[in-house]
Amino acid sequence: MHGQTGPASGATLHSAFVPRHQDLPKIEWGANMSKRSKWVPLVLLVAAVTAAGCSTAKKEEPVQAAAANTGFQVSKDPVTLKLYVNVVRLSDLEYQAFFVEPLKKKYPHITLEKVDGKLEDLIAAGNIPDIIVSDNDWHMPLKQLDLPMDLTELVKLSKLDLSQLNQEAVNAVRNLEPGQLQGIPFSLNQGAMFYNKDLFDKFGVPYPKDDMLWSDVMDLHRKLTRMEDGVQYIGIDLRFPDHMVSPYTQAFVDPKTNKALVDIPLYHQVLEMFDQMYKTPGYIGPKDKYAYGPAGFVTEKIQAMQPDWVTKIVSDLLQAEADGLAPNWDMVTNPTFPDKKGQGRHALADMLVITKASKHKEQAMQVIQMLVSREQQVDISRHSRVTVLNDDEVKKQFGANNPSLKGKNTAAVFKNPSTPTPPPHIADKEVQTIIRNIRKEMAINKKDINTALREAQEQADKKVAELMKK
Repeated sequence: MHGQTGPASGATLHSAFVPRHQDLPKIEWGANMSKRSKWVPLVLLVAAVTAAGCSTAKKEEPVQAAAANTGFQVSKDPVTLKLYVNVVRLSDLEYQAFFVEPLKKKYPHITLEKVDGKLEDLIAAGNIPDIIVSDNDWHMPLKQLDLPMDLTELVKLSKLDLSQLNQEAVNAVRNLEPGQLQGIPFSLNQGAMFYNKDLFDKFGVPYPKDDMLWSDVMDLHRKLTRMEDGVQYIGIDLRFPDHMVSPYTQAFVDPKTNKALVDIPLYHQVLEMFDQMYKTPGYIGPKDKYAYGPAGFVTEKIQAMQPDWVTKIVSDLLQAEADGLAPNWDMVTNPTFPDKKGQGRHALADMLVITKASKHKEQAMQVIQMLVSREQQVDISRHSRVTVLNDDEVKKQFGANNPSLKGKNTAAVFKNPSTPTPPPHIADKEVQTIIRNIRKEMAINKKDINTALREAQEQADKKVAELMKK
């Protein structure tokens, strides 16, 4: 993600970026993820969820009773559903446009109440959301708390046609709990590489093209990393090693042995690119600065190229444009290594989760039905989010509501299909954090790739073992 959380104020599609590598199990969710809070023991949170689920058991009976009927029987009595946004980028504008306003028209008896704060605090207070907006990369923390409900039966009752959705996204969600469906994807995220046209023009370097290899990109990086008129310009910030590994369906942890998969040839190959980047004269900045994006690209405009997730960077660029700070930009497909040419990053789906404790599961399912309907997916696409539908006409609507995207190479978003998502493990986020920390070990502490990988492997194995004991 790959993670984000919202909302943000203003009339543009924007919300604050939140890193996807907070520690587990002391994870914090929501708009204030950057502020550490007193940890609530996980076992107490699970107990709270379980108790809440038991207290609402009678409320779940209509779901089972409706199975005997041919239609989806849902009461039209007024209800209020609590909705929580977990790490997914969802601005105030998007929340109103995708959820609130269409819900008033389609299901006026359903009102949404957006709840904010740290999820563990909400659970401890008995304020459990009915619907959680999340993504498949951040589902494991929700499973730790025993929150997600299996939606298989509700899908049958509501006659929701999953075949119309992107199947890589559906499979990514199914992969989270074999035999179950613990969420419904409503939009996708794709990888792309953004570039500053003015910097390429300034230094007389040809623009990037679709389907470039990482080796070609690093050649551009060396030409664009230079000092000019007292300003140090940077060719590229590769961001995170796991981003570059994404197309390989590479798990963080071996599910059979519970050993971390860090010191492997694939990460060695990726870190060679990082090593080239760090050794480029001028790249390491004052005060040991070794990471520049996305601010270096979007607002500071000293960085020529930024590979990243489309939803995040496009949202930042639209906000920067509203603030008069955006670069003159365009995009191309995400670069790859030769053996993955023509393939995208792993399937990352923004999804809707109904909690086991919800007293209004059928109404929550109606919200999901509305969001994945063609009508609403057209609106989502026009607001610069990637549709979850297998519908070329809807895809062509991408960014239509944003004049600044006119003339941009938005076809790059859809050109290369997503690759399968690896099987998840409870320690994924811990291992991911350790992998990302290798950057500093190489850039600042000058460790060679072999040493950095060996030490990271040892740290990761220890962390996995600790989590498995808990």
